[in-house]
Amino acid sequence: SRSHAQILESLEVIPQIVGPLTLDKYETIRRYLMKACDTPLHPLGNLLETLVAVYRMTYVGVGANRRLLQQAVNEIKSYLTRIFQLVRFLFPDLPDGDSLIPGTYTGKEDSNGGKDFADHWFPVITSCGLLLPVLLPRLYPPLFTLYALDNEREEDIYWECVLRLNKQPDLSLLGFLGVQPKFCPDTVSILGEKKEVQAITKEVCYASAIESLQQISTTFTPADKLNVIQQTFEEITQEVLTMLQEDFLWSMDDLFPVFLYVVLRARIRNLGSEVHLIEDLMDPSVQHGEQGIMFTTLKNRLWFILFEAVIDFVGTLSP
Repeated sequence: SRSHAQILESLEVIPQIVGPLTLDKYETIRRYLMKACDTPLHPLGNLLETLVAVYRMTYVGVGANRRLLQQAVNEIKSYLTRIFQLVRFLFPDLPDGDSLIPGTYTGKEDSNGGKDFADHWFPVITSCGLLLPVLLPRLYPPLFTLYALDNEREEDIYWECVLRLNKQPDLSLLGFLGVQPKFCPDTVSILGEKKEVQAITKEVCYASAIESLQQISTTFTPADKLNVIQQTFEEITQEVLTMLQEDFLWSMDDLFPVFLYVVLRARIRNLGSEVHLIEDLMDPSVQHGEQGIMFTTLKNRLWFILFEAVIDFVGTLSP
Protein backbone atom coordinates (compact mmCIF):
# COMPACT_ATOMS: atom_id res chain seq x y z
CA SER A 1 0.00 0.00 0.00
CA ARG A 2 1.00 3.61 -0.39
CA SER A 3 1.24 4.24 3.35
CA HIS A 4 3.45 1.16 3.78
CA ALA A 5 5.70 2.37 0.99
CA GLN A 6 5.95 5.77 2.68
CA ILE A 7 6.98 4.13 5.96
CA LEU A 8 9.68 2.11 4.21
CA GLU A 9 10.91 5.22 2.46
CA SER A 10 11.09 7.14 5.74
CA LEU A 11 13.17 4.34 7.28
CA GLU A 12 15.74 4.29 4.49
CA VAL A 13 17.52 7.30 5.94
CA ILE A 14 18.59 7.14 9.58
CA PRO A 15 17.97 10.50 11.29
CA GLN A 16 21.24 12.30 11.88
CA ILE A 17 21.41 13.22 15.55
CA VAL A 18 24.38 15.49 16.15
CA GLY A 19 25.39 17.18 19.38
CA PRO A 20 23.87 17.00 22.85
CA LEU A 21 20.53 15.26 23.10
CA THR A 22 17.41 17.34 23.54
CA LEU A 23 13.82 16.27 24.00
CA ASP A 24 13.12 16.81 20.30
CA LYS A 25 16.08 14.68 19.26
CA TYR A 26 15.12 11.96 21.72
CA GLU A 27 11.59 11.94 20.34
CA THR A 28 12.96 11.65 16.79
CA ILE A 29 14.98 8.59 17.81
CA ARG A 30 12.01 7.05 19.61
CA ARG A 31 9.68 7.51 16.64
CA TYR A 32 12.23 6.03 14.24
CA LEU A 33 12.71 2.98 16.46
CA MET A 34 8.96 2.44 16.79
CA LYS A 35 8.57 2.45 13.01
CA ALA A 36 11.65 0.31 12.44
CA CYS A 37 10.59 -2.34 14.95
CA ASP A 38 7.10 -2.48 13.46
CA THR A 39 8.51 -3.11 9.98
CA PRO A 40 9.79 -6.69 9.36
CA LEU A 41 11.76 -5.51 6.31
CA HIS A 42 13.92 -3.31 8.52
CA PRO A 43 16.83 -5.17 10.20
CA LEU A 44 15.62 -4.13 13.65
CA GLY A 45 12.08 -5.22 12.85
CA ASN A 46 13.33 -8.53 11.51
CA LEU A 47 15.47 -9.07 14.60
CA LEU A 48 12.58 -8.28 16.91
CA GLU A 49 10.24 -10.59 15.02
CA THR A 50 12.74 -13.45 15.33
CA LEU A 51 13.38 -12.86 19.03
CA VAL A 52 9.66 -12.77 19.77
CA ALA A 53 9.07 -16.02 17.87
CA VAL A 54 11.88 -17.77 19.76
CA TYR A 55 10.67 -16.40 23.10
CA ARG A 56 7.14 -17.61 22.50
CA MET A 57 8.30 -21.05 21.41
CA THR A 58 10.34 -21.29 24.59
CA TYR A 59 7.74 -20.18 27.13
CA VAL A 60 4.37 -21.12 25.62
CA GLY A 61 2.83 -24.57 26.03
CA VAL A 62 5.17 -27.01 27.77
CA GLY A 63 7.49 -24.08 28.45
CA ALA A 64 4.88 -22.37 30.61
CA ASN A 65 6.45 -23.47 33.88
CA ARG A 66 6.71 -21.15 36.86
CA ARG A 67 10.28 -22.31 37.48
CA LEU A 68 11.27 -20.63 34.22
CA LEU A 69 10.03 -17.19 35.27
CA GLN A 70 13.38 -15.79 36.36
CA GLN A 71 15.03 -17.09 33.21
CA ALA A 72 12.31 -15.47 31.10
CA VAL A 73 12.79 -12.13 32.87
CA ASN A 74 16.57 -12.29 32.52
CA GLU A 75 16.16 -13.06 28.84
CA ILE A 76 14.15 -9.87 28.33
CA LYS A 77 16.78 -7.87 30.19
CA SER A 78 19.43 -9.40 27.94
CA TYR A 79 17.40 -8.42 24.86
CA LEU A 80 17.19 -4.85 26.13
CA THR A 81 20.92 -4.57 26.72
CA ARG A 82 21.93 -6.05 23.38
CA ILE A 83 19.37 -4.23 21.25
CA PHE A 84 20.30 -0.97 22.96
CA GLN A 85 23.90 -1.48 21.83
CA LEU A 86 22.65 -1.86 18.25
CA VAL A 87 20.59 1.30 18.62
CA ARG A 88 23.66 3.15 19.87
CA PHE A 89 25.44 2.02 16.72
CA LEU A 90 22.71 3.79 14.73
CA PHE A 91 22.68 6.79 17.07
CA PRO A 92 26.20 7.16 18.53
CA ASP A 93 25.24 10.22 20.58
CA LEU A 94 22.96 8.13 22.77
CA PRO A 95 24.65 7.71 26.17
CA ASP A 96 25.88 4.27 27.15
CA GLY A 97 24.45 4.56 30.66
CA ASP A 98 21.60 6.47 32.27
CA SER A 99 21.56 10.12 31.28
CA LEU A 100 19.24 13.05 31.83
CA ILE A 101 18.01 15.01 28.82
CA PRO A 102 18.44 18.71 29.57
CA GLY A 103 15.55 21.07 28.93
CA THR A 104 15.77 23.72 26.24
CA TYR A 105 16.79 27.13 27.56
CA THR A 106 14.47 29.86 26.28
CA GLY A 107 16.85 32.74 26.98
CA LYS A 108 14.49 34.13 29.62
CA GLU A 109 14.35 33.98 33.38
CA ASP A 110 11.72 32.17 35.40
CA SER A 111 9.77 33.65 38.32
CA ASN A 112 12.58 32.76 40.72
CA GLY A 113 15.24 34.50 38.68
CA GLY A 114 16.67 31.25 37.31
CA LYS A 115 16.86 30.02 33.75
CA ASP A 116 13.53 29.33 32.11
CA PHE A 117 13.39 26.03 30.27
CA ALA A 118 10.85 25.33 27.56
CA ASP A 119 10.54 21.75 28.79
CA HIS A 120 10.25 21.27 32.52
CA TRP A 121 10.50 17.49 32.58
CA PHE A 122 13.83 15.79 32.23
CA PRO A 123 13.47 12.15 31.16
CA VAL A 124 16.27 9.71 31.77
CA ILE A 125 17.57 7.81 28.76
CA THR A 126 17.74 4.11 29.55
CA SER A 127 17.38 0.92 27.55
CA CYS A 128 14.20 0.19 29.53
CA GLY A 129 12.58 3.51 28.74
CA LEU A 130 13.49 3.43 25.06
CA LEU A 131 12.95 -0.22 24.16
CA LEU A 132 10.48 -1.79 26.60
CA PRO A 133 7.48 -0.04 24.96
CA VAL A 134 8.50 -1.74 21.71
CA LEU A 135 9.52 -5.12 23.07
CA LEU A 136 7.30 -5.96 26.03
CA PRO A 137 3.84 -5.81 24.39
CA ARG A 138 5.00 -8.57 22.03
CA LEU A 139 6.29 -10.75 24.87
CA TYR A 140 3.65 -9.90 27.45
CA PRO A 141 1.23 -12.87 27.12
CA PRO A 142 3.76 -15.67 27.79
CA LEU A 143 5.61 -13.58 30.39
CA PHE A 144 2.51 -12.67 32.37
CA THR A 145 1.35 -16.29 32.25
CA LEU A 146 4.58 -17.26 33.99
CA TYR A 147 4.02 -14.58 36.64
CA ALA A 148 0.46 -15.83 37.20
CA LEU A 149 1.68 -19.41 37.59
CA ASP A 150 4.44 -18.38 39.98
CA ASN A 151 2.06 -16.35 42.17
CA GLU A 152 -0.95 -18.65 41.90
CA ARG A 153 -1.16 -19.70 45.55
CA GLU A 154 -0.52 -16.20 46.85
CA GLU A 155 -3.14 -14.70 44.55
CA ASP A 156 -5.77 -17.28 45.45
CA ILE A 157 -5.44 -16.20 49.09
CA TYR A 158 -5.54 -12.53 48.09
CA TRP A 159 -8.58 -13.02 45.85
CA GLU A 160 -10.56 -14.86 48.51
CA CYS A 161 -9.95 -11.97 50.91
CA VAL A 162 -10.93 -9.41 48.26
CA LEU A 163 -14.22 -11.17 47.52
CA ARG A 164 -15.06 -11.48 51.20
CA LEU A 165 -14.36 -7.84 52.06
CA ASN A 166 -16.20 -6.57 48.98
CA LYS A 167 -19.46 -7.93 50.34
CA GLN A 168 -19.60 -4.93 52.66
CA PRO A 169 -21.28 -1.63 51.69
CA ASP A 170 -19.03 1.36 51.09
CA LEU A 171 -19.35 3.06 54.47
CA SER A 172 -18.94 -0.20 56.36
CA LEU A 173 -15.82 -1.10 54.41
CA LEU A 174 -14.34 2.39 54.78
CA GLY A 175 -14.95 2.22 58.53
CA PHE A 176 -13.55 -1.30 58.79
CA LEU A 177 -10.35 -0.19 57.05
CA GLY A 178 -9.91 2.73 59.42
CA VAL A 179 -10.65 5.56 57.00
CA GLN A 180 -11.21 8.80 58.88
CA PRO A 181 -14.81 10.07 58.74
CA LYS A 182 -13.79 13.24 56.91
CA PHE A 183 -12.60 11.07 54.00
CA CYS A 184 -15.88 9.15 53.84
CA PRO A 185 -18.11 10.97 51.34
CA ASP A 186 -21.67 11.90 52.30
CA THR A 187 -22.68 12.43 48.68
CA VAL A 188 -21.32 11.29 45.33
CA SER A 189 -21.90 12.47 41.79
CA ILE A 190 -23.37 9.81 39.50
CA LEU A 191 -23.90 10.86 35.88
CA GLY A 192 -23.84 14.49 36.98
CA GLU A 193 -26.44 13.96 39.69
CA LYS A 194 -25.58 14.15 43.38
CA LYS A 195 -26.72 11.19 45.43
CA GLU A 196 -26.49 10.58 49.15
CA VAL A 197 -24.26 7.75 50.33
CA GLN A 198 -26.40 5.56 52.55
CA ALA A 199 -25.53 2.68 54.84
CA ILE A 200 -26.40 0.12 52.16
CA THR A 201 -24.76 1.95 49.24
CA LYS A 202 -22.11 -0.05 47.38
CA GLU A 203 -19.59 0.67 44.64
CA VAL A 204 -19.92 4.47 44.49
CA CYS A 205 -17.24 5.95 46.75
CA TYR A 206 -13.97 6.85 45.01
CA ALA A 207 -15.38 5.39 41.79
CA SER A 208 -13.08 7.35 39.47
CA ALA A 209 -9.97 6.22 41.36
CA ILE A 210 -11.18 2.61 41.25
CA GLU A 211 -11.74 2.82 37.50
CA SER A 212 -8.27 4.29 37.06
CA LEU A 213 -6.57 1.50 38.99
CA GLN A 214 -8.45 -1.16 37.03
CA GLN A 215 -6.66 0.06 33.90
CA ILE A 216 -3.42 -1.46 35.21
CA SER A 217 -4.48 -4.79 33.71
CA THR A 218 -4.82 -3.24 30.24
CA THR A 219 -1.25 -1.92 30.09
CA PHE A 220 1.95 -3.76 29.21
CA THR A 221 5.02 -1.85 30.34
CA PRO A 222 6.01 -1.02 33.92
CA ALA A 223 6.08 2.67 32.95
CA ASP A 224 2.45 2.55 31.79
CA LYS A 225 1.41 0.63 34.90
CA LEU A 226 3.17 3.18 37.10
CA ASN A 227 1.33 5.95 35.27
CA VAL A 228 -1.93 4.18 36.11
CA ILE A 229 -0.96 4.03 39.78
CA GLN A 230 -0.05 7.72 39.75
CA GLN A 231 -3.35 8.58 38.06
CA THR A 232 -5.16 6.61 40.76
CA PHE A 233 -3.52 8.64 43.52
CA GLU A 234 -4.37 11.84 41.69
CA GLU A 235 -8.02 10.77 41.38
CA ILE A 236 -8.17 9.99 45.10
CA THR A 237 -6.70 13.38 45.93
CA GLN A 238 -9.11 15.16 43.59
CA GLU A 239 -12.11 13.44 45.16
CA VAL A 240 -10.94 14.40 48.64
CA LEU A 241 -10.34 18.00 47.55
CA THR A 242 -13.88 18.13 46.19
CA MET A 243 -15.18 16.61 49.41
CA LEU A 244 -13.30 18.88 51.83
CA GLN A 245 -13.49 22.05 49.72
CA GLU A 246 -10.04 23.06 50.97
CA ASP A 247 -6.38 22.29 50.40
CA PHE A 248 -4.79 19.59 52.49
CA LEU A 249 -1.66 17.46 52.68
CA TRP A 250 -1.84 13.68 52.86
CA SER A 251 -0.25 11.87 55.74
CA MET A 252 0.49 8.19 55.21
CA ASP A 253 -1.85 7.30 58.10
CA ASP A 254 -4.69 9.00 56.23
CA LEU A 255 -3.78 7.85 52.73
CA PHE A 256 -3.10 4.15 53.34
CA PRO A 257 -6.63 3.10 54.35
CA VAL A 258 -8.24 5.12 51.54
CA PHE A 259 -5.90 3.60 48.98
CA LEU A 260 -6.52 0.14 50.43
CA TYR A 261 -10.25 0.68 49.91
CA VAL A 262 -9.60 1.57 46.26
CA VAL A 263 -7.38 -1.49 45.79
CA LEU A 264 -10.03 -3.79 47.25
CA ARG A 265 -12.87 -2.30 45.22
CA ALA A 266 -10.80 -2.43 42.01
CA ARG A 267 -10.81 -6.25 42.21
CA ILE A 268 -7.66 -6.78 40.16
CA ARG A 269 -7.48 -10.55 39.86
CA ASN A 270 -3.73 -10.86 39.33
CA LEU A 271 -2.53 -7.90 41.35
CA GLY A 272 0.40 -9.85 42.78
CA SER A 273 1.63 -10.68 39.29
CA GLU A 274 1.25 -7.05 38.25
CA VAL A 275 3.33 -5.94 41.23
CA HIS A 276 6.07 -8.49 40.63
CA LEU A 277 6.30 -7.64 36.93
CA ILE A 278 6.66 -3.93 37.69
CA GLU A 279 9.25 -4.66 40.36
CA ASP A 280 11.34 -6.85 38.05
CA LEU A 281 11.28 -4.63 34.95
CA MET A 282 10.70 -1.06 36.12
CA ASP A 283 13.22 1.55 35.09
CA PRO A 284 15.73 1.96 37.96
CA SER A 285 15.63 5.72 37.45
CA VAL A 286 12.08 5.95 38.86
CA GLN A 287 12.49 3.67 41.86
CA HIS A 288 13.24 6.46 44.32
CA GLY A 289 11.00 9.08 42.76
CA GLU A 290 7.32 9.89 43.20
CA GLN A 291 6.13 6.93 41.16
CA GLY A 292 8.47 4.62 43.04
CA ILE A 293 6.92 5.70 46.35
CA MET A 294 3.42 5.21 44.96
CA PHE A 295 4.35 1.74 43.73
CA THR A 296 5.74 0.85 47.15
CA THR A 297 2.43 1.94 48.66
CA LEU A 298 0.53 -0.37 46.30
CA LYS A 299 2.86 -3.24 47.14
CA ASN A 300 2.40 -2.63 50.86
CA ARG A 301 -1.39 -2.67 50.47
CA LEU A 302 -1.17 -6.02 48.68
CA TRP A 303 0.89 -7.52 51.49
CA PHE A 304 -1.56 -6.05 54.01
CA ILE A 305 -4.45 -7.85 52.30
CA LEU A 306 -2.49 -11.10 52.28
CA PHE A 307 -1.56 -10.65 55.94
CA GLU A 308 -5.19 -10.06 56.89
CA ALA A 309 -6.22 -13.16 54.96
CA VAL A 310 -3.63 -15.29 56.77
CA ILE A 311 -4.66 -13.88 60.16
CA ASP A 312 -8.29 -14.73 59.42
CA PHE A 313 -7.29 -18.23 58.37
CA VAL A 314 -5.26 -18.78 61.54
CA GLY A 315 -8.23 -17.49 63.53
CA THR A 316 -10.43 -20.23 62.10
CA LEU A 317 -7.95 -22.82 63.36
CA SER A 318 -7.98 -21.49 66.92
CA PRO A 319 -9.91 -23.63 69.43
